[in-house]
Amino acid sequence: MDVSERDRPADHTAVADDAAYGTAVLPTSPPLSRRRWMSNILLIILVVDVALVLVSEFGLGTHLLGRSSLSTVTPVLGVLILMSLAQGVVIGTGGIDLSIPATITLVGTITLKASDGKNGGLAEAIVTVLVACVVIGIVNGLLVEVFGLNALVVTLATGQLIGGITRLYRGPVPSVSNVPPALDDFSSKNFGGVSLILILAVAFVLVLYVVLNLTTAGRKLVASSASVRAASLAGLAAKRYRIAAWVLATVVCGLGALLLAGQIGSPDLTLGDPYLLATVVAVVLGGAVLSGGRVSPVGIALGAIFIAVLNQDLQVRGYSTGVAQIAQGLVLGLGLAFLGYLRVRRTGRLFSRKK
Repeated sequence: MDVSERDRPADHTAVADDAAYGTAVLPTSPPLSRRRWMSNILLIILVVDVALVLVSEFGLGTHLLGRSSLSTVTPVLGVLILMSLAQGVVIGTGGIDLSIPATITLVGTITLKASDGKNGGLAEAIVTVLVACVVIGIVNGLLVEVFGLNALVVTLATGQLIGGITRLYRGPVPSVSNVPPALDDFSSKNFGGVSLILILAVAFVLVLYVVLNLTTAGRKLVASSASVRAASLAGLAAKRYRIAAWVLATVVCGLGALLLAGQIGSPDLTLGDPYLLATVVAVVLGGAVLSGGRVSPVGIALGAIFIAVLNQDLQVRGYSTGVAQIAQGLVLGLGLAFLGYLRVRRTGRLFSRKK
């Protein structure tokens, strides 16, 4: 999602100025320098991804590109892309969603309980998941956008509430432990070792890119996410669109969690744990910063590839989950530092040109 800072970024100055004279003009594509900036970021992460895959394949001997490895890595990668897209939509507005792990676990539990492990109950489970995700998205969106509460605190609190509701709903001993066979079969499909989940995730990346950049509704959502003030001056219902961003993010998270539950087969209360830090890291590697700003679906997918391949390499080498978490934390810190360095250099060059 091509957005910039909350408080009237330079990209949307024209929107505010036109609105001041009574005309509402949606923002067009960003200036050439900003497009080049994002293109450079995408090129960097693409090169890093290719280098990591080559090192993994030929240096570490993990046979990452072999059919057996692909069938293991690609479903994990597909789910991570979907979860990271959900996080990216929220980060694009200047927020952050810490309730994603709890939402994932709730979806897994609903999939078990509402379906009773039978194909006949799968449709009911899917509808229940969608309703629950819409409610969670609306609650988070209202608290952050309407009541002006801090997104980190809000989603931390709602995450705790969702976790408690999940445990009460699941009960001490679940009546069923396996998802419906139809969901299991669907999530396990692959083509030449490439998981159907990854194919769907890539398709969703492309759809989200098209919607956000080439449709009127998507451009309005981008404008509202970029700056409430500029969008409001342009005559847009900015807060509604920003709440819609929260709902969209949570629904994407729910769909990803459904596929994750099907891929695992027996989701438990730890289902969402790996997706707190990993989603944030993937978004940052895609060129975004946590304070809000430019977010690209393609960049998020490339960031998710880095995380998935790195985790696979660490697992193959026998390192624990703790080491993987340390690695993700280091990548997040280094990624933010590198992006900050690039932004400072870019700002310095622009300032020197103006002088």
